[in-house]
Amino acid sequence: MKNTALLAAVVLPLAATATLAAEPDPALAQFRAAYTAGDGISYVVIQDDKGERIYRYGDASRITAKKDPRGYMLFTCASPHVFVQEKPEDKAALLKAKVVQASDPGFAELDAKYLAGCKNPLVKSAIPKKK
Repeated sequence: MKNTALLAAVVLPLAATATLAAEPDPALAQFRAAYTAGDGISYVVIQDDKGERIYRYGDASRITAKKDPRGYMLFTCASPHVFVQEKPEDKAALLKAKVVQASDPGFAELDAKYLAGCKNPLVKSAIPKKK
């Protein structure tokens, strides 16, 4: 039952926009380019009136966004969040969003902040292991 509810929470927002054209929003071109670039875990930081919100995503989200530009799947420690470009509040948040890749300055600090606020023992650091 929990899996069905989680699936519905993730899939329904994207399915609801299926009748709309699957064209990338030109206003989100910079965010989209940063979101779909790179590989591995990346962070997205959104500043708003509630403060700083930190999300992360990986290759599966990146690949999905390359195929379907209508939505962007971001994760908090506890749950997935789908940001749909057609929803004004989601678009406004994405316009303020900053994508931070593993090679970018500040990645380790964001990783530490993300983990500090996470009570899920299954969520691990996104810092690439040294070879």
